[in-house]
Amino acid sequence: MLSKNTTLTIITKFIILLANFVLVVFTTRMWGSEGRGEIALVLANISIITIFSNIFCGSTIAYHASRVQRETLLSLSITGAIIITLAGAFVFSYIFGFGYFIPLFMVALFLSLINSVSSYWLGKNNIGKYNLLTLLNPIFILVSLALLYFILNKTSINTFFTAYCIGLGLVVLTGITGLYLDGHFKTPEINKALIKNILTYGISNEFNYLIQFLNYRLSYYFIAQILGLSQLGIFSIVVSISESVWIISRSMSAVHFSNVINSDDQLKNRTETVAFAKQSLLISLGLLVIAVLIPASVYQFIFGNEFADIKKYIIYMVPGIAAIAVSNLYGHYFTGTGKLKILRNKSLAGLAASLILLPLLTQKYQLTGVCISLNVSYLISSIYLYLKFLKEEKN
Repeated sequence: MLSKNTTLTIITKFIILLANFVLVVFTTRMWGSEGRGEIALVLANISIITIFSNIFCGSTIAYHASRVQRETLLSLSITGAIIITLAGAFVFSYIFGFGYFIPLFMVALFLSLINSVSSYWLGKNNIGKYNLLTLLNPIFILVSLALLYFILNKTSINTFFTAYCIGLGLVVLTGITGLYLDGHFKTPEINKALIKNILTYGISNEFNYLIQFLNYRLSYYFIAQILGLSQLGIFSIVVSISESVWIISRSMSAVHFSNVINSDDQLKNRTETVAFAKQSLLISLGLLVIAVLIPASVYQFIFGNEFADIKKYIIYMVPGIAAIAVSNLYGHYFTGTGKLKILRNKSLAGLAASLILLPLLTQKYQLTGVCISLNVSYLISSIYLYLKFLKEEKN
């Protein structure tokens, strides 16, 4: 039986999923597979920048929320976010030459600040405010895009990133307002030992997230380089649909992580991890079956003629997607207990498989080869994590 917090989080994530689905359909219809590919690559670059800024704004905020003064955490996260997102935007603008410096900086900065505030609420076990803040992201972006495109007649691909900036900026204002209403801001209490603790946890955890992200998105860069942006646009839709199944495990993981960091009962935490993992597997498999049963003609009708083969690739992705749907719960258990070395090793194992297989199989089998590579990577990392959890249970 799912808890109230878990149920509400899943409902919230489903609404987010629907809003993001509308955004995906909109971008494919308006700018085609090549435009969608360019958007996917820019967003991937933004995600990398955000991972680095989450050293100050991510799980380290949640982990320390019950231990450290609120203003101290937020002051450090804002300062770190500005410095890292600015540097990251310069680097990616230079490397890829897209001319997207402003979107790279502004979107990454706003996402980092939203992560900081939502992570704080998660760490305080305030799931309601955490859900509200994450729910507003795609809704505000979607409304902004509709106004710019249909009312102001802004139809270039830059309109998408402008809408992103406006939508996320409004969420940041909402988050800051919520914090102020919860209690007036005080003078931060900062010392070197505290900064070291926050950075140590943040660096360790985000290094794991970076490797994990590369497991999930390294394929984008190989596809863009070997097959072109049009094929990347097609594959990004496959990823959006197949990874939408993870909404279940990610919702459960958020609640479970909050429970773990606020509990000293390790037996209860491990028992809850197994229960969540089983529930995630069953529900995720049900969603995958639905995605597979949808006729290919329906996908083609929704996304356009260029996307006629996406059902085939979704089927290829099923084993790896199901494996991650389960291992997400084990991963958040280890994150909550501070055992980040295990997460680092599982991510490195998956990344090694990707680095070996992607260049070989993408060149030879194109998108089918990409699917095979990701399946192997996901299965290796998931099995490693599961075995580590079993070993801990026996100790």
